[in-house]
Amino acid sequence: MEQVIWLMDLLGKSVLLILVFVLAEKLLSKRRVAASQHLLWLGCLSCLIMLPVTGAIFQGIQLEETAGDPASALFELRVSTLQSESAGSWSFVPLLIALYASVAVLLASRLLIAAVRLASIVRQSQLPADSRTVTQLSELKDRLQIKRPVVLRVNDSLDSPVSFGLLRPTILLPNVSSNWSESVLTDVLLHELCHIKRLDWLTALVSYLTACAFWINPLAWVAAKRLHESSESSCDAAVLRAGRMNTDYAESLLGVATGCIHARRSRRISSLLVQTMHDRHTLKQRISRVLEENVMNAQQSKREIRKSLAAVALLSATVLAMMGSHQMLQAQEQPNPDSRQVDQEMIPLNTVEPMYPQQAADEGIEGWVHVRFTVTADGEVDSDSVRVLDAEPAYTFDHTAVAATKKFRFRPRVVAGQAVDVPNVQYVFRYELEAPASDE
Repeated sequence: MEQVIWLMDLLGKSVLLILVFVLAEKLLSKRRVAASQHLLWLGCLSCLIMLPVTGAIFQGIQLEETAGDPASALFELRVSTLQSESAGSWSFVPLLIALYASVAVLLASRLLIAAVRLASIVRQSQLPADSRTVTQLSELKDRLQIKRPVVLRVNDSLDSPVSFGLLRPTILLPNVSSNWSESVLTDVLLHELCHIKRLDWLTALVSYLTACAFWINPLAWVAAKRLHESSESSCDAAVLRAGRMNTDYAESLLGVATGCIHARRSRRISSLLVQTMHDRHTLKQRISRVLEENVMNAQQSKREIRKSLAAVALLSATVLAMMGSHQMLQAQEQPNPDSRQVDQEMIPLNTVEPMYPQQAADEGIEGWVHVRFTVTADGEVDSDSVRVLDAEPAYTFDHTAVAATKKFRFRPRVVAGQAVDVPNVQYVFRYELEAPASDE
């Protein structure tokens, strides 16, 4: 059950995290800087990837802060399988986890299908018949200072120029590219080379896998889509910074889209593994943005990117800190020892033995859970104070230990004639397998 609680908490935090970045994009859109919006969604992607790790980081902080504090009382309780007959009540948990993981793997497997189709298209592609295209590619590579080898091929089944790959990237052009003017060809190659230089193919791949991991959260797919759209706009802006006129480039975008729509298309290439230049859903918005783009010089552009990078880094760090602030507040909770004379010490009156999880018993798993809590003046456990300080293995026995702890009863501590709360009471639950006695 602890795994399900952890997953639900993670998904809830992912929703809040993406909403923060959506709001930030709304504020940033007034500046209409494409590179800034792309950096923003890269920051969102990084935070989503880091989100599961932040829990472990704050747990480490919690353990470090607690290690120096003497426990008000430390008890140990052993849990055996023979005394946990009702442990099967959480047997549905592995099924839920398996179901969630299966959907994530199924979505990710679409990449394999896309890779097979892409490999088939590449095999059927040819080198450009016109040598000017290869020469132009080489000149533009040098202008953008791209050191990696870039493969250029042509295929008649494409409806848009695409690029893909990391170490040896490839640009695929549709057959209609032979009819393009030199200006249009320059714009197309510049756009695809900007994708290659910025490693957009890699970030698109990681963003899709991240969305698969958070598949039940629809905002994760929105974030992946916004990252893709912002990468296209950012490359459009990069083409303009390379010296192309915005009106000429807008005409190139429209001309390429029109030519590709009327071209023969025997099959479509999956957009999962490629950067597609032509997207009819965003074409109008991109052309409008190109025409409105405020082209900055190199120094202005670098200055703006530095500012955006600093702002996104600050926002990402703040959001991750907020996501882990609950654990941080728990870690800083300190006992408040009372120096007055103790008239009556606290002692356990009723301890409830945790259930031994059926799955752990079936798999022969043993372990322990170290919990901390506060005993109130009434002798009850403050449910909100129960914390798991450490466990081995993690998330296997936590839930049963916490559930049992909340049912404990104590004789309260009495100080100067008055019952008081006792913070930082600690228990170690040891889960040990025990074979049933054989009948003779």
